Formats: sequence, structure tokens, C-alpha cells
Amino acid sequence: MALHVRLYRPDRNPVRRRSDRLEALGVVVALALLLLSVWPAVVLGRMAYENGTRAERSGVGARRAVPATLVRDAPGAVADEHLELGARVEAEARWAGPAGKPMTGRVTAPAGAEAGTRVSVWVDARGRLVPPPRRHGETVFDTVTAALLVLAGGAAVSFSGFRGFRRLLDRRRYAAWDAAWAEAARRWRRA
Repeated sequence: MALHVRLYRPDRNPVRRRSDRLEALGVVVALALLLLSVWPAVVLGRMAYENGTRAERSGVGARRAVPATLVRDAPGAVADEHLELGARVEAEARWAGPAGKPMTGRVTAPAGAEAGTRVSVWVDARGRLVPPPRRHGETVFDTVTAALLVLAGGAAVSFSGFRGFRRLLDRRRYAAWDAAWAEAARRWRRA
């Protein structure tokens, strides 16, 4: 690490070539691009968090959890070997709708649950089944993922840009080196 810092630090070394100084400038530009990607990552992460919390709150009042009772036994792990322990399956259930009207439908329940088992379901104002509200953990995961993807993109652009610039400089350095050796060979032949 110390060697790399020494290679890119500004100094008055007479042996340092113009391409070496340009490469050091390329490192500074690449780091600046990487740092500039932090701001869009923060903005996108904040947008993802706000959208997620809005989705968590959407339907409050219009969506509510109610108890439902299984009408039939849920398929069980004993009968179905392919189900894992603690798996959830679909089963027929009944719950109270608006004004106490009985409603029925297919709900998710623990595998092997017997008829009469109570499960919680989410319903809308008409008593129809709706998906549960978004969990806060999902919002946090989406926020972190969005921010990290932007940072990773910024790092990829920064790194690949610097790498391409360095290859261009290396090509020029090698061409200059070859020309210098060719000139030296001409001088040695004359001598």
C-alpha cells in the first residue's frame, strides 16, 4: 500500500515522467468519481425508504387483520414428504366479514393444521382477502440494497475508467520505451 501511495504522490522527482503524473491525476479523478457516487446513493436510498414506509402505511384503516378458522385440515408434512417442517400451505378458512357476514376463502396456514385452528388473515373493507402490509425489514433491506448498488456502480465506473486510462498511458509508455531502445541501438551500431 505504501508503495502505491509513493507512486502517486506529487513530488519534484526528476525521473518521474509526464505519464506518471497523469496517472496520479487519474487516481485523484477516480477517487473523486467514487466519492461523488455517495450523494446519489444517499438520495436513492432515501427515496427507497420513503416509498417503503409509504407502502407500509398504505391501506391503514382499509386493511386489517382478522382471525380466521380453518374449515378443513391443511395438507400436512406427514402426508406430503416434500413439505419442510414449519412450511405454510393453502387451506380453506372462514372469517367474519362486514356486519358479521361469514366469508370463506383459501388462506395460508401451517402445514398439518387441523380444522378449527385459528389463523390471522388480512382483509379489506369488504372482507375480501388482501396481502399483508409491507414489513419494515423489507423497507430497510430495499434501502440498503439501493444505496449499495449505486455505490457499487460508482466504484465500477471509477475503477474501469481508471483502468482504461492507465492502459492507454502504459501503451504510450511502452511505445516511448521501444523508441528509446531503437534510438539506443542505432547509436550503438555507429560506435
